Amino acid sequence: MVKLTNAQVLAAAAPDRLVNVISAPGSGKTTIAAERYGYQRYQAGDLRGVLGLTFNRAAAAELRRRIEVRWGANCIRPAHRVVTFDHLHVELLTHLLNEGKVTWPNGATTLDVRDDYRGVKGFRFLPVGSYVRFAGLSNARSVVSKSRKVTKPEAGIGSVADHRAVLDAGSVSHEDVRSILRAAMQVDELQQVAADWLSANYRAAIIDEVYDADDLDLYVTYLAAEAGLSVTLIGDPWQALYKWRGAKPEVVERLLDGTSDQFVAYEQPESFRFLGEQMPQLAASLRAGAGAALPDTASSDVDVALARNWTQLWSVGDNILPLAFRTVNNATDAAMNLLLDVVTRARLGTASYGREGAITKLGLDREHFQAKQDEVFAPLVESLLAGKDEAEVLEDLREAVKSLGVRKPSRLSDENEATVRLQLSRLAARLKESAVIPGLTVFQAKGREWERVGVVLSRAQLAALASGLRALEEEHCIIYVAITRAKRFCGQLSGSSEHDVVSLPLDV
Repeated sequence: MVKLTNAQVLAAAAPDRLVNVISAPGSGKTTIAAERYGYQRYQAGDLRGVLGLTFNRAAAAELRRRIEVRWGANCIRPAHRVVTFDHLHVELLTHLLNEGKVTWPNGATTLDVRDDYRGVKGFRFLPVGSYVRFAGLSNARSVVSKSRKVTKPEAGIGSVADHRAVLDAGSVSHEDVRSILRAAMQVDELQQVAADWLSANYRAAIIDEVYDADDLDLYVTYLAAEAGLSVTLIGDPWQALYKWRGAKPEVVERLLDGTSDQFVAYEQPESFRFLGEQMPQLAASLRAGAGAALPDTASSDVDVALARNWTQLWSVGDNILPLAFRTVNNATDAAMNLLLDVVTRARLGTASYGREGAITKLGLDREHFQAKQDEVFAPLVESLLAGKDEAEVLEDLREAVKSLGVRKPSRLSDENEATVRLQLSRLAARLKESAVIPGLTVFQAKGREWERVGVVLSRAQLAALASGLRALEEEHCIIYVAITRAKRFCGQLSGSSEHDVVSLPLDV
C-alpha cells in the first residue's frame, strides 16, 4: 500500500476542476500522477475517459505501470488511457481527416506515423543556409509541403519532391503532425472541432512534467480546460530545461492565468530524495532564492559528473568518461562519436549520446554498421591505449569509416583538426583508468539521481548561485537541476570554474 504525505493526499483527491501540482525534486511527481489518475478514474456517473499525458514513451510506460500496480488493470482500459502527447496529436489529426476538416494529399485518413524520416529518400544532414521541408496547411486546409531556412545543422528532407512523395504515400513524422496541427489550431472552426472531440471522449486529463510542454501541447491543454475537462498539471518551474527542444515554460504561466476558471495550486515541498545534512538544507535554500556555495570535490569522490555541455566534462578528471565529445556537426564529429560509443558501451554499459544521429550523418546502413562496429573500431581503441600518435589514429578512423562503404570524412581546418586530436588524447587518458564514472549534461541527467554528484560550474554560474537562483530562468534551472540530482552530497569539481559557460555552445 502506498503511504502518502498529507500534501500528496490533498493534491491527489483535490475536488477542484483545474489543479496545479507544484512538485519539488524527489517529491513523488509520478506517485501523485498515478494517485490522481485513479481517483478521477473511479468517480462514478461519467463514462468518458480519463487521460494521462506524458512526453515520451518511457514515461508513459512507467506511469501506466504505477497505475496498474496501485489501482489494477481495469483502471487503464478504454476509454481510460495513458499516452504521449505525440500519440494524442496523431489521434486528433486523424479525427480532423475523418471529419473532412483537413485533407491529406492522396485522400488518406489512416496515416503511417514514424518518429522521423530516417531511411526515406532525401533524408540527410542539412547544413546552415539550406532549406528543410515541413508539413503545413494550404488555405483550402489541405496538407502541403513547405520550407524553412536551416539556422543550425539538422537532419531532415531538403527536396520538395522527396517530401511530397513521403506525404503522398501517407507517411508522416511526429514533428510534421505537430506542424500540421499548429497550423490547424490557427483556424477557429478547427479549434472548436478539437475542443468538441476532447470533450466527447474525455472527462479528465492528468499532465505530468508540464514544464516540458511546447506551445501545441499547452494549447491542446488549454482547449481541454476550456471545454470543461478536469485538468491536472504536475511539474516544477524550477526544473524547466527544455526550451532548446521547443518547451515553452513561460506559456505554462499564461495557461495558469488565462483559463476561464482558475487553477488551484497544491504545493509538494517535501522531498524523499535528500539524505544527510548537506542536501536537505541546500535544496531548501536554492528554492527560497537564497545564495549558496558548493564545497570543492575531486572526481574520484563522486558517482557522476554533470555539466551544461560536453566540453566542460573532458577536463575535470581523467576518471570521468563523458557520453559525447560535443554536438555532431560534421562527418569527423560523427566518426568520433561512434568510436567513443565502443568505449562507453564497454566501460559504462551505455551507448554514446548522439549515436543514432552520428550513424545518419555518415550515411551508414544501421544494421550493417551494428554488425561491424566493434570489429572495425576496436583496433583504434587498442591503438590509443598503446600510445599511438593521435593524428595517425584520426586518419585510421577516417579509413575505418570508409571501409564501411561510405564516403571518407574530410579533413577539417587546422584548428578543428587540433581539437579532434585533443579529444583523442583525452579519450586515451580514460582508457588507462581502472574505473570510470559517467559524465552527463544536465539535460540527460534530469529525472535521475545519484548518491554523490560533482558539478562543473563556470564563473557566471557560481555568481548566479551565490546571488540566489530564480525559477523559469533557463541558466538558473540548469544549475538547480544539476545540484538537486544528488541524494547525499553535491560538490563543485576542482578547476571547473575555469570554464566560461557563455563562450561554450549549449550541448543537449
